[in-house]
Amino acid sequence: AEELIDTFGAKIVQMQRKIKYEEDERVHNDPTGFTSRPRPNISKELETKNPRYATTTEIYDIPLEECIDYMMESRHTDSFFAFCEGLLPNPTTAPTTSDRSKAINTGENASDDVSCKLRNIREAPFPKQENWFDYFPRSIQPTDAIILAGAGATSTLHRDPFEWTGTSFCLEGTKIWRFVIPLLEEEGGGGVSVVDEAFGSYRLDSIAWEEDEEGDSVVLSAGWQSDMTLFESIRDRFPTAFEWATMEENDQEAFLHMMEEVGTSVTSICPSAEALDALIAICDNRGKEASIIGSSTEKKILFQTAIQQPGDLLIIPAHCWHQTYAPVPSIAVASQRCSANIDGANVVRHVLDMAALSNHDKPVPHALRHSTFEEGIGKKI
Repeated sequence: AEELIDTFGAKIVQMQRKIKYEEDERVHNDPTGFTSRPRPNISKELETKNPRYATTTEIYDIPLEECIDYMMESRHTDSFFAFCEGLLPNPTTAPTTSDRSKAINTGENASDDVSCKLRNIREAPFPKQENWFDYFPRSIQPTDAIILAGAGATSTLHRDPFEWTGTSFCLEGTKIWRFVIPLLEEEGGGGVSVVDEAFGSYRLDSIAWEEDEEGDSVVLSAGWQSDMTLFESIRDRFPTAFEWATMEENDQEAFLHMMEEVGTSVTSICPSAEALDALIAICDNRGKEASIIGSSTEKKILFQTAIQQPGDLLIIPAHCWHQTYAPVPSIAVASQRCSANIDGANVVRHVLDMAALSNHDKPVPHALRHSTFEEGIGKKI
């Protein structure tokens, strides 16, 4: 993490500040230190509402290294978050081992060296497997993202574009992940469309390909996002970031047990009312029930939980809806890949479907019409 900040700390990024108000509360006391330090210029301000809370989101353009100070002062009702794409060099052009050694010895190409290290870590679970994104034109290759989250910060509730396999490598801090995994049609469920509909999802274009000099383009990918949240409110006396850090230092086992307990509990960290209704509807569609640890009665399993700590590489399967919560400040790097036998058919179908929506009327080559693909043909595809 220190190497990452040392290398990219001066780069300007967008930092998000999200302020939550109770529905009847309109006076906000600034606890974060903005009043005692120069306040960055707001580049964007949004306001959203749900039945219990009104949320104001402010966007600031600020050096990455300055984000760290704000992350340390973050809390649930006034949180800071930064999703920084485009800082890391394209991982497919990362240096070779010999180039990396040269960069270390000369002190040059520090950003390439960081990117190479991160690539080696995230590729470790996929030995001898192509990443088809390596063959995409550089202008449309998905890029890694540095994610900084202060205590109380959440990501959006979403599932990823391209229907790829995602990865998240945690460098510092602890994150709580909640996953909603669809029951596929062949497993007796309604597939991911059931989850999409329940969450009231909408599409966000992510990558477009410029076709010609006139500027005509084809949208190649779009993710799915929901305005609901799986982390709306926290219980009274929910541990502060400092209390979490003290607990971790004094008793690692108790710390992990408590993290698992709050991560799986809908009363410790509560979803919004809309999200809870959606989760119950999704669970009913599965037709499965099981007991939740710590519960005296049998309840439906509404989501899967993962606790991610420094050094953990978390793999996110395609079609998995997910959202993260930061009980303490954290730094992570998000990446993505496309393996032939795991993601190839998903990604090809996704691109073709998006091209059709863009009124792209060119015929589809026969090589792209397969339902499965084998290793070694990524460049051809």
